[in-house]
Amino acid sequence: MEVARPNVLSCRVLGETLSLAGLSFSPGQLLWLASVALAVLGATSCLYYVLAALAALRTRKALSASQPTGARPRVSVLVPVSGKETRLRANLEAILRSLEPGDELLVGAALAEDPALEIVSELARSLPKAPLIVVAGSASRATNRKVAALEALERRASADVLLLVDSDVRLDAGLIEGLVRPLGQERVGLATALYRGVPAPGAGLAPRLEALTINADFVPSVLVAHFLGGGMSFALGAANAVRREALEAIGGFASLGEVLADDHELGRRVAAAGFRVKLAPAVVPIVQDSSWKETLARLLRWSRTYRVCRPLGYAATVLSHHGIACSLGAVALALAASAASGAIALPVWALALAGTVVLVRLATAGSTHALIAGKEADFASLPLLPLRDILGTALFLLAWTRRTVTWRSRRYRVSRDGTMTALEPVTATLEVAALATLPEPEAIPEKQMAAPLAAPGGS
Repeated sequence: MEVARPNVLSCRVLGETLSLAGLSFSPGQLLWLASVALAVLGATSCLYYVLAALAALRTRKALSASQPTGARPRVSVLVPVSGKETRLRANLEAILRSLEPGDELLVGAALAEDPALEIVSELARSLPKAPLIVVAGSASRATNRKVAALEALERRASADVLLLVDSDVRLDAGLIEGLVRPLGQERVGLATALYRGVPAPGAGLAPRLEALTINADFVPSVLVAHFLGGGMSFALGAANAVRREALEAIGGFASLGEVLADDHELGRRVAAAGFRVKLAPAVVPIVQDSSWKETLARLLRWSRTYRVCRPLGYAATVLSHHGIACSLGAVALALAASAASGAIALPVWALALAGTVVLVRLATAGSTHALIAGKEADFASLPLLPLRDILGTALFLLAWTRRTVTWRSRRYRVSRDGTMTALEPVTATLEVAALATLPEPEAIPEKQMAAPLAAPGGS
């Protein structure tokens, strides 16, 4: 006789109970089980926070052991620009002050009419003896307009070592030397730098949350990947030093023209070509002063980029990056479960867990940031970390809803392989280079430089 077997996938509601796989649960029991599940995620996040602090300690020791090896090689600093930025001129001047004889700074935009070029051209006119090359426009039709600008700059760079620097990064001579130093090791083709977010003087809430995202979320995740992976197999976005032979081995910047996460992919391809990728003993500052709209668009782009580059790893962050939101969710569900049962009571266990998670998060994030940033660490924004983490969880959920991102006021759709498609036409322009003539940085009169803008913690 055939015996009917229960369907483990079926569920049905009977009165005030839910029947699932032959078991019956009241709404209160289901809410309690959900609160326990979130509590477990909160607890696992604490393990990750401690691991990040240990990874920071190990990285700090390794980078501190690195010592200068003598005169550094000549460098070409490439800075792609797009749109007017408050600190662009000051950042470029800081680089010019830091160059040595034979170095050069190349600045360019994908479009010849880009408003950022007005600032750069004015700087070139005010410093006619500076080793500065301005490239207006790019013939490349790469979808990634940053890569299009880098293609034009690469063709005019003369050094064998190229420094790729974002326009919002402030460099000095020590940071440049630290970036280049790992390239002196055998088969090192690329050195990538950690970076720290610095809220601008008088910055509001949005810039402080973005700086916290860098200092307490992104950097720790890089340190854990570096620690568990035994080294670097990708590059970060702010500042990189690459040997020309390594760049040529992967087909130059042109090979990255359709990729959204071009920096990440640059490091991955250099490593795949047989070169080593090293973490540089340098932490570069990025001053944060964006509006809410700009900040949220950028943070969502970072989240969706991470999801596309490493979908499994991004999904796994539910076990590590969302402890505060999960533990607070556990409190809310435990209260709801109590109310559903008809006897409202404070869930002491859930409240204790949430408090523990918040304390562990603040302590480990502060120590991790201090180990990496040193005396430049920004602790003033640390009390906002619980709010930042809740925002991060919201962005994590939003990252799964669409494949579109906004970058420099342009919208793109990201494919599963990480390539991007512009949702508006991409144009190319002829390249026009304005060349300075005297490669002697020390000949630049200091009085011609605009005063550097101060930032909390220095830069």
